[in-house]
Amino acid sequence: MSKNYFSFIDESGNSSQERYFGLGLLVIDDEIGDFYDSMKSFYDKAKDVARAQKTARIADLTKKEEYEQIAEIAKSTRSFELKFKYINSTNNTIYSSLLDNYFKFPNVRFCALVIDRQKQNTKSSWAPVINPWETYILQASMLIANNIKNISPCNLCILADDLTRPSDIKKSFERSLADAIKYRLTKNKMPDTVFGVSRLESHSSLLLQVVDILLGAVMYDFKKSAGLISDKLSEKQEIVVDNLKQKLGTTSLAQNKTYHKPSYFSVWELSK
Repeated sequence: MSKNYFSFIDESGNSSQERYFGLGLLVIDDEIGDFYDSMKSFYDKAKDVARAQKTARIADLTKKEEYEQIAEIAKSTRSFELKFKYINSTNNTIYSSLLDNYFKFPNVRFCALVIDRQKQNTKSSWAPVINPWETYILQASMLIANNIKNISPCNLCILADDLTRPSDIKKSFERSLADAIKYRLTKNKMPDTVFGVSRLESHSSLLLQVVDILLGAVMYDFKKSAGLISDKLSEKQEIVVDNLKQKLGTTSLAQNKTYHKPSYFSVWELSK
């Protein structure tokens, strides 16, 4: 008998100017509510810290009579969300605790796929390669199809971070991804059990934000191995990445490896 699953997918490094491109996939069964509720307290704590920082910033600008900067803050329409790139010295312990909590759910699955554009380029020097839209659709469909294989039979609803469709592409993101997944499943002689694909704004989905954090930690270690992480950034984010590595019992996330305990966690660097 098949079971219902939700999958949340997010990308990193979508600009072809960036060396690394990554996709993160989180797959959860229909007990998703318990996982969500457990993560919400960390979201609330991080939001309180961000609000306090904003209030202190406005107070400081007021003392200095820098009203134009205050006006710019007031104009901002950006909604609060958890993101790996927002980790700093005042909230990194909250993000670390969130990862501790993640591993309390042994049935949750996470998989990251990483592409090093420099390795994919056959030229002697690195130049932008790999079309972001095509890469996303092709690799996301492969990532999802491979994960369905491991938990089949299942009915799957896919919720993806919003991705802007290029003007020369006529087919919607949802139809493009659904068709690509169907092709992969048919090729693997598996039934098409995907019953829904939809884009979401990341600020509206806490679980997409969790994917961003997990994927961000993996991408951090790949970038660090290539010498792309500054000491200043390391001081803020290293504690979170180290905590994740400790949980998995590894010294590096920048390697092809699948961990089955305490929760399923897989990293795959795409080769040529």
